[in-house]
Formats: sequence, structure tokens, C-alpha cells
Amino acid sequence: ERIDTLMRGLKEVSDNIAHDLKTPLTRLRNRCEEALRVAKSESDYRAALEATIEESESLIRTFNALLMIARAESGQAREGMVELDAAEIVRGVAELYEPLAEEKGLALKVDAPASVLVRGHRELLSQALANLLDNAIKYAHRPAQAAQDRPQEILLAAREDKEGAILTVADRGPGIPEGDRGRVIERFVRLEQSRSEPGSGLGLSLAAAVARLHDGRLTLEDNHPGLRVMLALPRARAASHPDFASGRKSR
Repeated sequence: ERIDTLMRGLKEVSDNIAHDLKTPLTRLRNRCEEALRVAKSESDYRAALEATIEESESLIRTFNALLMIARAESGQAREGMVELDAAEIVRGVAELYEPLAEEKGLALKVDAPASVLVRGHRELLSQALANLLDNAIKYAHRPAQAAQDRPQEILLAAREDKEGAILTVADRGPGIPEGDRGRVIERFVRLEQSRSEPGSGLGLSLAAAVARLHDGRLTLEDNHPGLRVMLALPRARAASHPDFASGRKSR
């Protein structure tokens, strides 16, 4: 059953890559052809080159995300697991994204105690949190407000519970309907309301893959209003269980 699931997933990913990457690659080619056909000055060529570079960077980010998901799902990234402070990662990601949140008129609140120790892969955990926070900033609801009103708040938190650590990103945006929450963690899935925003539909997929790598779970809930995403990580002794590679959970 595990092999069958992986094979079906591989086919779906291949189909999605062919569908979702064909459009930007075609757009890239057409832009270059248009520049050769109509550009008449150095500034015209420069504008075409800048647009081509921007499109190329978007494609590179998509492939990088796919590679990170593949690393997480194959279990290869387990070699890079160490004991680390999840609260420190939360504070670092918040510091990185705070200027962007302010630029969007949002207040980024951090609730991370002095230390929340887990065994994990620092790069993948950081990237998963960054993806979740980036989504929250993109889709957070920002109604017209008087100058004296407080900006909408996004919460980024880390806490310990009886099973391990819980990392949370919560916003006040439109949220995700309950019926779609299982679907949006699949690769390249984007809901209609997100089509106007840049993105590849891989952010939640990566976060879910990172959760599975750590024998944890990714949960999407209603934030009344908005979306609350929780990344649960087990304690260190469970995070390196050898049965993960075969798809079995530790007991």
C-alpha cells in the first residue's frame, strides 16, 4: 500500500510539474522572442532581460522547493538532524519576515519561550516555517482602518506540550474551508482565492513533508477568523525512529 501510494503520488507530481511549469517556461520563451522582434534600444533589452531573470528566479524557487520536498520524503535529510531549539528558529524566521509584514500593514507577534528543544533538521524546519509565515502575510485580511487603529496581527509561536513541541502560525485572513484542508497540502494545489497572489502551491506541501520527516503532523484549523497552522514535533527520542522510512509511525 505504501509503494502504491508513492507511485500514484509520483505520477500526480509528474503531471502537475508538466502542467504548472509549462506555462511559465512558455511565457519566458515568448518574452525573449518578443524582445528580439520589437526591442529597439538598450533600455528595451534591459527591461526584457530583467523580466526574464525575474521569471527564471521564480522557476528556480519552484524546483528548489520540489528538491526540498523530495529530500524530506526520501528520509535522506535525517542525516542532518541534531538537537536544536525550535523557539530560536521561530524567533529567527520572525526577525527575517518582520519588515515584510510591516510593509503590508501587519503586526507580527512572536510568542516563543526561552527554549523548546527538539531533534530535527534546522534548514528544513526553518524553510517550512518561512513558507507558512509567507502564506500568512500574503493572505492576511487587511481591512481599511483608521490611522489610530491597530494593524491586523499574525502570530508565530512555539510551545511545549506533553508530546513534544507545537509551532504555530495564525492569521486573520480568509482561511481555508474545512473540505479543502486535506487537499491544499498536495503539491501545486492552489485555491481560487490564491490565484491572484504569486506562488507555486508548494509551501504547505513542503511543511507537511517536513512534519512527516520528523514523525510529526501538520494541522490546519479555523482561527475564527483566519487560518491557524500547527506543526507538531515529537520529542527527540521519537524523531529519529527508523520505521519512518517504511511509512510506519512510532508507537
